[in-house]
Amino acid sequence: MPLKHIVEEITLNSGAKGLIIDVPDSTVVSYDIGFRAGYDYAEPLVQQSAHLLEHMAFGVSDGFETAEVFSQEFTKNGAHRGATTYDRGMSYGAESAVMEWERIMDLFQAAITRPIFTQKTLDSEKGNVREELVSQADNHSRVLYQHIQRALGSKRLMDPEKIETIERIQLSDVQNHYRKTHTLKNMRFSIAGDLSKYKDEIIKKLNQWDLPIGDRLPALELVSKSSPMVHVYRKDMSNLLFRLQMDINRELSNIENVAMSALGHILTGTFHSRIYGKARSQGICYNMGSGSSSDISGVSSWWFYGKVQLENADTLFRLIIEQIKKVLDGDITEEELDAAKQYALGGYQMRGQTVSSISGWYTSYYFGHDEIDPLESSPDRIKSTTREDIVKLAKEFINNCEWTLGGIGNASSEQLQSHYDLFATLLNNKDK
Repeated sequence: MPLKHIVEEITLNSGAKGLIIDVPDSTVVSYDIGFRAGYDYAEPLVQQSAHLLEHMAFGVSDGFETAEVFSQEFTKNGAHRGATTYDRGMSYGAESAVMEWERIMDLFQAAITRPIFTQKTLDSEKGNVREELVSQADNHSRVLYQHIQRALGSKRLMDPEKIETIERIQLSDVQNHYRKTHTLKNMRFSIAGDLSKYKDEIIKKLNQWDLPIGDRLPALELVSKSSPMVHVYRKDMSNLLFRLQMDINRELSNIENVAMSALGHILTGTFHSRIYGKARSQGICYNMGSGSSSDISGVSSWWFYGKVQLENADTLFRLIIEQIKKVLDGDITEEELDAAKQYALGGYQMRGQTVSSISGWYTSYYFGHDEIDPLESSPDRIKSTTREDIVKLAKEFINNCEWTLGGIGNASSEQLQSHYDLFATLLNNKDK
C-alpha cells in the first residue's frame, strides 16, 4: 500500500498555489516547484532560451558566486537537486533529509527568486545544451517521434532546429524568458514529507518569495491532423523501428485513462498478451509494445511501437490489426479483464513507497489541472472498468483518429507505404 499521507492545497497571499503533503514518520522531504515556462513559451527563434534557463538554474545566485559553490552548499548533507524543461513546463526538484528542510527551502528561494545570469555561465551552458541535443541524433525512437509529431501538425521544433537556435541566443533572451515565466501566479509547488509541525513555517517562507505576481500562462492547445507515412531512411539499420500513432482531439478523463491502460495490458503488456505475447511465440518480434496518453493540450494518443525485421513486418502488422478488430467486436473475455485489473491493483499496492513517488503522483496532475487526484481513488477506478468502457474507447480511436505510420531504418519508401496502406484499411473510416 502507498505510504499514509494527507494532502492539503495551499493558496499563498500572492495567489500562488500548491500542495503540502504530510507523510507521517518519513525521513525525507521532496520539493517540486513548477512553472509554465517550457519551450511553448519561448520565442521560436531563440527557443532554447528555456533550456538554457533550466541549465543555469541552481547556479549563480545571490550569495553564491559560482554554480560550484552553490552545489557544494546544497549537497553537503546529502541533498540532491535537478531541473527539467519540457514543452509546457519547467520544474525544479530536490530531496533532502527532514533535518535540513529549512536550509534547503532557503536555497530554493535564492536560486529561483534571486538568480544571477552571467555571460560566462551562458557560454558554458550553450556548449552543454548543444552536446545534449547532438547526442540525441542516435536516439532513433526520439528522432522518429519528433518526425511523427511534426507530420501530425505539431509546430514544436525538432532537435536539429533546436540546435540552430542556440548560437543566436543572447543573455537578454534568457533573462526575458525568466521574467515572463517566473511569476507567482504561474508557479505551482509541492512540498512532501513529515511536515505537519512545520506547515505554518513552510507557508511563511513561501509567502516571502519575491517574484512578480504575474498571471497563470495558458496551456497551448494542439490539434492533430492525419498525415501520409513518415519515412526516415537509415542505411545502417537492418530492422524497422516503427510507430503507429492514433490521436483524437480531446482529453481523456482519468477513468478513461485507466480503461486504456487495461487495453494496453491485454494487447501488449505481458509475454502472454494477445499481440506481443503471440509475436514472441511466433518468433517474429523481439520487442514491441503500446501506450496511451492524454494531455490538457486537447490531444489524446494511442500508439504501437517496436522493432521488427523487414521480412516479419507484414505478419506483425496484420496481427496488430487482427487483434484490434477483435476488440472492436467486443471480443474481450472477463478473464482477460480481471487479469488486467489484478495487474493494475498490484501496481497500486507497490506505488507510493517513497515520499518522492507520492509527490510525483500528485504533481503530475495538479501542475496541469489545478486539481488534486487522490491516490487512494485508483483502486475504485480500476475495479469499475468494464469491457464496454474499453470497446467504446477503442472504437472512438479507430473510427475518429488522426493518424500516421512512421518508420526509421533501411526499408524503402515502397515497403513502408505498403504497411501504411495496410493500416489504412483499418483507420481510414473516420465517422462523418
